[in-house]
Amino acid sequence: MFKQYEELAVLEQGDDGAVVSIHGQGGSSVLLGAAYLAHLAQVLQLAEAELAGQATVPAVSALRLLCSEIKTLLATYEETCNKYSGGVSAEKALAAAIEELNEMRRALSRF
Repeated sequence: MFKQYEELAVLEQGDDGAVVSIHGQGGSSVLLGAAYLAHLAQVLQLAEAELAGQATVPAVSALRLLCSEIKTLLATYEETCNKYSGGVSAEKALAAAIEELNEMRRALSRF
């Protein structure tokens, strides 16, 4: 089910996303923009290609784990886009995220 939060505060906004505080959640959360996630997907492909020829040693194992975690993040993002909006392009997702952040900022500035 889609969760809506009544209180979301943007602590720091950057070009690639924002650090936010969500009421009821412990600590800060990070919102990543669709364009940045697309960039991570490209970096992941390069990293996996470089790691493909490496022997399994402890340092490489940590890098493989990092790649696996990023792959999980990207897969979750894609599944969520497909589930709630039938899949969207990175440009549309970025535009929607920026608009949503702007709406939240306007709503928070009223208080």
